[in-house]
Amino acid sequence: MNDAITIRHSRPEDDRALYRLAALDDRPVPSGEALLAFVDGRLAAAKPLAPGAEAVADPFRRTRDLLALLDLRASQERAA
Repeated sequence: MNDAITIRHSRPEDDRALYRLAALDDRPVPSGEALLAFVDGRLAAAKPLAPGAEAVADPFRRTRDLLALLDLRASQERAA
């Protein structure tokens, strides 16, 4: 099975999905700009761009690799 993965910057219309994701992960909602990872169109993980900020991820999905992709992309953006 091949899942479609999309990584993009957060937008205001993502707020509701971010709140749901944070509630699932029992973590605070990420503040500020974040990178989002979608799997087959569904938000699975979010990584704030602020250095040291913690990511949130769907605890019912395998997200370790997604979080690694988000970390890599965030570090690339900070270096640019």
